[in-house]
Parts: sequence; structure tokens; C-alpha cells
Amino acid sequence: MKRVNLKLRKLLLNNKFYYVVLIISLIYCFINLNAVKTSIYNVNNKVFEGMLESYSVDGNKLTFTVKNEEKLKCNYYVESLEELEYLKNNLKLGSNLKIEGKLSTPLNNTIPNNFNYKKYLYYHDIFYTCEASKIDIESGDTNLLYDIKNKVISRINSFEKVSNYLLTFIIGDKSYLSEEAMDAYRDNGITHLFAISGMHIGLFSALLLFLLKKVKLTENKRYIIVIAFIWFYAFLTGFAPSVLRAGLLFTLLTLNKVFYTEVKTLNVLLLTGSILLFVKPEIIMDIGFQYSFLTTFGLMYSGSALRKHKVLGTSVIAMLFSLPITINNFYTFNLLSILINVIFVPFVSVVVYPLCLSTFIFKFLEPITYIVLTIMEYLNNLCSSISVFKVVIPKLSIFVIIIYYLILFIFINKKYKICVFLLFTIIFLNKIKPYIDSNYYVEFLDVGQGDSILIRSPHSEEVIMIDTGGKMKYEVEKWKETKGYNISNNTITYLYSLGITKIDLLILTHGDADHLGEAMNIIEKINVKNVKLNEGKYNFGELEIIDSGTNVVEDYSGKLNLKILKTDVENDENSNSIIIYLDILNTKILLMGDAPKDKELEILDKYDLEDIDIVKLGHHGSKTSSSETFLNAINPRIAIISSGRNNKFNHPNKETIDTLEKLNIDYYNTQTSGTISFKISDNGVTFKEQKP
Repeated sequence: MKRVNLKLRKLLLNNKFYYVVLIISLIYCFINLNAVKTSIYNVNNKVFEGMLESYSVDGNKLTFTVKNEEKLKCNYYVESLEELEYLKNNLKLGSNLKIEGKLSTPLNNTIPNNFNYKKYLYYHDIFYTCEASKIDIESGDTNLLYDIKNKVISRINSFEKVSNYLLTFIIGDKSYLSEEAMDAYRDNGITHLFAISGMHIGLFSALLLFLLKKVKLTENKRYIIVIAFIWFYAFLTGFAPSVLRAGLLFTLLTLNKVFYTEVKTLNVLLLTGSILLFVKPEIIMDIGFQYSFLTTFGLMYSGSALRKHKVLGTSVIAMLFSLPITINNFYTFNLLSILINVIFVPFVSVVVYPLCLSTFIFKFLEPITYIVLTIMEYLNNLCSSISVFKVVIPKLSIFVIIIYYLILFIFINKKYKICVFLLFTIIFLNKIKPYIDSNYYVEFLDVGQGDSILIRSPHSEEVIMIDTGGKMKYEVEKWKETKGYNISNNTITYLYSLGITKIDLLILTHGDADHLGEAMNIIEKINVKNVKLNEGKYNFGELEIIDSGTNVVEDYSGKLNLKILKTDVENDENSNSIIIYLDILNTKILLMGDAPKDKELEILDKYDLEDIDIVKLGHHGSKTSSSETFLNAINPRIAIISSGRNNKFNHPNKETIDTLEKLNIDYYNTQTSGTISFKISDNGVTFKEQKP
């Protein structure tokens, strides 16, 4: 027995052992993620049963997850305020629900380099989403753990002013924080403060150990109680990946201490990561786990280097190790984030988080907590508003990321000359990428029921956007209002991923919301140098753009051979649509906005438009545009239709499709093709779809 223990101890003290185990776990993880998984459901299923795992309410929209043999993500739109109150009072985590509804397959991101919702659900073993039409609570009975969790949530929801932050800091539910606040936290590089992880577990465990010591329990008993509490807390947070990492690390470190195995803390972390990858391989795709593991690894690896400059050094190391994750998810970096973290980390750790925990217990503290949270949000917005320090960095390749981490390890080991050389290499590789691309691009972005077209010259030297997409806004009862979301955020993310921070010309073909509804969001987040509006009377949306101080131009002369085809001014927005003709390396492109059939005939009379290569059909394929006479005259090779999935107008119209097929014109629709991209070079035209 002693010999076995000696062998085990020798193995545990071997540093290489942990790296070998980690590599094996990564290989296993890669194999598992690429294995084909199948669902127990099919799209014809209409009735489902399962245990309620989580839910959130946004206006009249209830989003919830149920689990039976398989998880199912559901949306349900509440019809009355009375029904909403009933559901809020009776929905309990752990209860059994019967759901009637329609299944649909989740969609991939249809604009490149954006968040992929389908993959996100797939990695959580969810293969379908359900639009629920009816919910029955079959059983409200829950087990003890869920009873406690429901009481915690009920207690939090009883707070009038601070419930959103209590949900965030206590059970890790950020869904109730406003989109604007989260955008600002993201800009400042401090969203990690709102993911329950090592900091929170550390504060919890330290407080509990202190209290248990006061009641004179033995050390082993104290640790057993704390470990039990931490895993219960992991249950409260829905076993969030960052909490799993922190909880398992604390457990293994405790065992390391109790059994005197003397394994290095860094090796315990590597073992923690390996175990999680074996047990839950999909965890590697979770951004919270990536942040949590890499920053913890960086801080442990750099322990000796941090001794002299602990406060600033901790912030710097955490930022440097998490930087590639930030860049490849958001493509922006705030140069002030190091200093912002120096301010916010202690403020949240020492003041905000403990105050939120205390307020949960002592409700009379809510006014004080509200004031502190208001100050935090004010500082957050203030830091975010200093845009001069925000840097946009194009998407990193895996090769650049490897070089980056090599630099970090070399720097920490004080080999500065090699570090400087590699640093210049990585900057050169990433910054030169946009400049070695000598192709033209014309991209029809999938913005739902709307239009948005991006045109880029070689090296993105000149960038033109035609329309921005947007949604019609309808007045609804106050209780039905949901959190707004800007469709163009996906467009902005795509631009950032390409390293694009300016638009030379934004052409807004006409004043309808589905064409310029997102213009102000684009203008606020991207440097738009010039805007071209159509002729005719300006509506509210166009006047807002003019009042913003953006440079509105009558004419524009750039490197791209772009020509606006003039038509008579009318009293109708669609009739006043700007029609655009482009000739790029002898590839002729015609963009029709929402121009109706009479305007098609008008430009045929005025201009020579034979043998067009690509035409963007007018008015989303409506029967009011794209006459047979017009299409026959321009004789396009390819027609593009920009329309939303399941749109209420039933665009494109069957009449338009019949005309295209009759004339043997190939056509593509953003509904089914997603973003449609054309790469144009001296060698010809390359076509690509970003399918949903």
C-alpha cells in the first residue's frame, strides 16, 4: 500500500503529467464535439412534456427551457396581463410542464463572424426551438433543492429597484440587465465581473470559513461544509461553466491541502480543466469558461511576476490572457480597460458584490444598494463614452493567437528581445491582412425584412453601404414592451471583424424603416463620412439623420464607379427610391431599392441597361416591381431578393418568382441564402452564401 502511495505521489508531483492529461482531454473534446448528435424529436411533434429548468420574462415574451430526455428551448407570447401574473406566480423551477407548439430548427448566423445561436444551442444539447401556443403546469411539486432555488428567486424578485443586479450577482442571470448597460460593460472590458466565477466563490468560501471558524469547528469539517455549500451554489446558478471551474478548483485545492499531496496550484487548475473537458466537452465552447480558465491560468502562471505590482499587475495579466477571446467575439478593445479594471474590480469585489449579498438578507439596505449601483452604471457609461481609446481589431487567425500566447509566456519569463520581435510579427500579420486583399466585394446582408448592401473596394480603401435595414415600430401596451435590439449590431460586428471603422458613403434609398431604420445606430458606432438621401420630402427618420450633424451630400465622387440613375420626383417613398448602377471590373450591377414598375420603365427609357450581371430586385420581390418587360430588357444573369423569413407581406410574391423562372434568371433570396456575397477580381466573380 505504501509503495502504491509513493508511486501515486510521484505521479502527482510530476508537472508533465498534468499537461499530458490536458492534451488527451483536448483531443477527446475535439472528437466529441465533431461527433454527430441526433434529437429524439422531429418537426412533426406538437406536444411536449418536461421539467422547467429556467425561464425569463421580457414584456409579454416568456422564454423557458424544459428537460425530459432532451432539452427544449421555448418561446411563448402571453395574451393578457392576467395570464402573465398567473404564470409569474405559478411557474416554479423543477415543476413539470405540458406544452403544445411548433418546432423549428435554430438558425446559424446569416451575417459572417457573428454569434451562432444554432451552435450555441447544439453545444447545450438543444436541437430544436419551440413556439409554444399553450402551456399547462401539470405538477407544481418540486424537490428540496428546487424549492430553495425558487424561494431565492422569489425573494430577489420582491425587490423593486435592484432585482436585476441581485439576479446577476447571486444566481448569475444577466438577462434582466439592459442591452445598453451590457454594451457599455462590454466596451469597457469588464463583463467578466458579472459572470459568477473565482472571485465570487473566493469571497463566499472566505466568509464561510471565517464564520465556521468562529463556531470552533475542526478544519476538515469547515472545508466539508464549504465544499457542500459551493456545489449547492453551483446548482443555484444552473451549473454555469465558470462556476463549475471555480467550484471544482476549490474542491481539488481543498483535497490537496487536507491530504498534504503538495501538488502545485497551477497543476490543480490544469487537472480541473481536464476533468471538466472529459465530463462536459462542450464546455470548451463557452465564453465564460474560456475567460475563467485562461485568466486564472494567467494569474497563477504569473504569480512571481505579480508580487511587486499586485493590483495593477493582476488587471494587466487578466486582460492580456483574455484578450484573444474578447477580440474574436467582439473585435474591439478598450485601451483604458486595464485602468477601468483597476477601478471596477475592487469596487465590485469589496463594495457591490458584498452589498448585494447583504441586501438579499437585509431588505432595508435596498436604497443604499440602489445608489451604489447607480454610481456604478454612471461610471460605466462615462468610461464607455470615451470612444477615442476604443480600438477595432480584425478577426484573429489561430496562427496569430498561438504567436500571441507565445509572446505572453516569453514576456512573463523576461525574454524581452524575443518578445518584442514576436509582438511586431503579430501586429504586422494582423494589420496587413486587410491590405493584402485586392478584391472588390458586393454583399447583400441578411437584415430580415429589409435591405442592406455593403460594397468594398480593394483593401477596404473605400466602403459604401446602401441602406441599413430596420423594423417598423408599433405602439403596444406598456406591459407588452420587450427589450429592443438593433438588427444593425450584427452588421457593425461584421464590419469590426473586417477591421472597418469608417463608411465613406451611406446611401439611404428612401425613408421607409426597413431601409433606414438602423441608420442612427450605424452612425453612432461607425464613422460615417457622408450620407446621401433621396429626393422628395424628408420624413422623421431622414430629418433625425440630418439633425445628427452627419454630412449629407448631394453628389459623391469616389474610387468606385457608382452612378445614381435619376428619375422624376414623386409623392411616394418607394417611387423616390435611389436606383444605383455599378460597374466593377466589367461586372454590371443594378440596385433597385423599392422602385415600382413605372420607375423601371422610366430608367429603361433614359439609360442603356443591357446585359446586367447582378440585379437587386425592387421592393423585396413584391409584385409591384420586377416586371417581365424590365427583366427581359436588362437580361440579368443573377437576381437578388432581400426579404425576411416568414414576413407578413409574403415576399417574394409568386408572380415575381414565376417571371424569373420563365426568363431563366437565376435568383437568390436572403431568406434561404442568408448574406449573399460576390467577390469580384480580374479572374472573375466568386459567389458565396451564409446560409441560416
